[in-house]
Amino acid sequence: MGTKLYVGNLNYNTNEDSLRQAFGANGREVTSVSIIMDRETGRSRGFAFVEMATPEFAQQAMQELEGADLDGRMLRINEAREREARGPGGPRPPGGGGFGGPRPGGFGGGGGGGYAGGGGGGFGGPRPGGGGFGGPPGGGGGPGGPSRNFGPNAPSAEQRRKQEKNRNRNSEGEADRKKRRGRGDDDGGW
Repeated sequence: MGTKLYVGNLNYNTNEDSLRQAFGANGREVTSVSIIMDRETGRSRGFAFVEMATPEFAQQAMQELEGADLDGRMLRINEAREREARGPGGPRPPGGGGFGGPRPGGFGGGGGGGYAGGGGGGFGGPRPGGGGFGGPPGGGGGPGGPSRNFGPNAPSAEQRRKQEKNRNRNSEGEADRKKRRGRGDDDGGW
């Protein structure tokens, strides 16, 4: 058995001193106590690691304190395990589509569309040269690519011009609209 113990089911108000006192009873030597805190809230996450001086002390503490009451909670104690190795972060393997893998149409569609994938796919299903959100320039895709797939209901060039004109009109100040309508400032806006 190792010397490091996992201590679970802690009261959120339990502090390192009370853990050190409980685990150091009967002459046991405690090397370190580490209560795990939530990064965002700064509050205890309800578990800790206690390291004992010898494996014998760890075994004794585990036998005596498993299920014992500390600050109103029954302790759960196990031998601590090493953290499992996590895979590397970074870019994902190519192909396979965006949201949900390769599909004949829809999100991330056909030939590996998705976020930075190649041809076919995007939001509206496979279209010639259409990557997902930012496919390679040669294969189409996102902003700057030759074919932007936003589905069958994407506005035409004429509709986009009208929308832009309406946005510009709506961005005029209220005072400009009042002047144009020939009303004064004290009319309540209409």
